[in-house]
Amino acid sequence: MNYKKILITGGSRGIGHALVQKFQNPNSEIHSVSRSLSAHSASNHIEHQCDLSSINHTKAFLENFIHDHGVPDLLINNAGCGAFFEWGEFPTDVIERQINLLFTVPILFSRSFAPLMAEQNKGTIVNISSLATLYPLPFMPIYNAGKTALSSFTQSMMLEYHHRPKFIDFRLGDIRSEFNNAQAKQSENNWTEKMKSAWKQIEKQLLDSPQPEIAALQLHKIITKDKTGVFYGGGFFQSRIAPRLRIFLDQRGLQFLLRNRYFK
Repeated sequence: MNYKKILITGGSRGIGHALVQKFQNPNSEIHSVSRSLSAHSASNHIEHQCDLSSINHTKAFLENFIHDHGVPDLLINNAGCGAFFEWGEFPTDVIERQINLLFTVPILFSRSFAPLMAEQNKGTIVNISSLATLYPLPFMPIYNAGKTALSSFTQSMMLEYHHRPKFIDFRLGDIRSEFNNAQAKQSENNWTEKMKSAWKQIEKQLLDSPQPEIAALQLHKIITKDKTGVFYGGGFFQSRIAPRLRIFLDQRGLQFLLRNRYFK
């Protein structure tokens, strides 16, 4: 598909930055929206600054974007954030910010653009969820829940929009980005032994993971197939083996596997 107007959330770094680079071509106008601006210099790349964790700011951005730029041919809801806390210590403001960024904002973007895409008989919307929909991460309950909710929402949209826009649920595994460093964390002075063990494994997974450019390449290939559906990305094991393995695990087996992985 020849996407002439592309909108990517969270495009200033990590996977979003890699997606901006991957979709760059002389015939496309690519827009990215993030809380901070990057050093991109391509003439056909337009950066927008917006705190997407704020619902009011997001609504204003969407109204202005449609007024100034119209409807994108391709929307990639990529922006996200993590938070690592014991549940009893989870700050209320962090809970609200995560829910907004991981779930509410992609819904608002989809609500703004999907009906207009359908009217124009065009468009693809990609919602980047996570392998955490199948294998939740310890001490990151809102991240797990937000990505799972986004995945379920995307599959609902596949039923409603069976022609255009196409909806893609891209369940991404670990990627070696700044995600762990950027996420909010409980003070390490107050970490329990279980938290220390879990974080050590989470860090190891990150270091053993592919670069963001690999995820961008995988998603680019999926989008060019012009299909709707659930797809997996990341390293070979997480994108190919882990989804199939989950079929054979009941809830008891899943809990046993995860506890042994993170709480050694």
